[in-house]
Amino acid sequence: MQLRKVINHGNSRWRVSAYVKGQRSQRFFANKCSALEWMQALKADPSLVGFWSNRTTSEQRDIIAAFEVAKQRDLSLLRVALQTKHGTATAPRPLREIVSIYLASLKTRAFRKNTIKQARSNLNQLASKYGALDTNTITPTHLEQWFAQRKWTRSTIDGVIAKIGPFFTWCVREGYCESNPCKAVKRPQSDDSPPAIFTPSEAKKLLQAALRYDRRLIPYLAIGLFAGIRPLEIQRLSRADISDRYIEIKAAKAKTRKRRLVSISPNLKQWLALGGDLPLTNKRKRLARVVQIAGLNWQPDIMRHSFASYHLAMHTSVDKTTLELGHRDSKMLFAHYRELVTKEAAQSYWDIRP
Repeated sequence: MQLRKVINHGNSRWRVSAYVKGQRSQRFFANKCSALEWMQALKADPSLVGFWSNRTTSEQRDIIAAFEVAKQRDLSLLRVALQTKHGTATAPRPLREIVSIYLASLKTRAFRKNTIKQARSNLNQLASKYGALDTNTITPTHLEQWFAQRKWTRSTIDGVIAKIGPFFTWCVREGYCESNPCKAVKRPQSDDSPPAIFTPSEAKKLLQAALRYDRRLIPYLAIGLFAGIRPLEIQRLSRADISDRYIEIKAAKAKTRKRRLVSISPNLKQWLALGGDLPLTNKRKRLARVVQIAGLNWQPDIMRHSFASYHLAMHTSVDKTTLELGHRDSKMLFAHYRELVTKEAAQSYWDIRP
């Protein structure tokens, strides 16, 4: 029952909103005193008194608790009850148990091994933290505290949410959750520092080190530096995917599952002509050795960031660079990939040859 002063047909009135015999009712009064009298009379309704006195203590507590929840959601108790789907309520199920069911279901779905591996890692980490809790009680606050305790950066948090978000969406569909807590997570502000890229001299030093100490590593490095293809996509390439003018990223090999063609620049063509391994085996150790020999500091996605920065500076076309990167629009390019470089630096970069 609510009492509020409102304007009704241009006149100041006191409005009482209440449920009378199960039906929502509104009454308008010229003064507050009359409104309060009607509310008191309504409260004195024998049927209302009888209803409450006939409820057990447990039922009364449930009704009060339900009323408080509905009030927090700015809904009436009746509206909450009407919106609840019949038969969807499930018994409490611990998060650890539901994570196991979900991970087992991934084996029958068309996910790549690395995707399943990363989802399993993130969800098992989450289960080790909150595994005993009912899945339906996991809140955005739980996730925010988990991220903070692990001291993850914004980019890492974005990646983890991309893996655990589908799990909670599946939980909603299966009836284990009412909502996906990932959707309301407050993420930390992005790091405003520019992306790490190689200078032209550093890129040249890296390729020269590979040319001298691990020549068969050249295709992996050259494609990353001068075609900007994602590292995992390079790992899925074979020589059959490379023509005279383009590198074809087939849908099955693309991160986005969408086929695209990436142009081969003149200097990349010369590097690819040297031969080498595609796909690359034992990549981590071989790459680390060459980077150490070159005396460089390797950062995540540094080759792709370098490509984006120098390609945009060289061609001065946002659309062209975005297309080569395989992005849907330019937002990702400016938010995470592009560092400011001069036209002269770009010319030096694209002139790096064997």
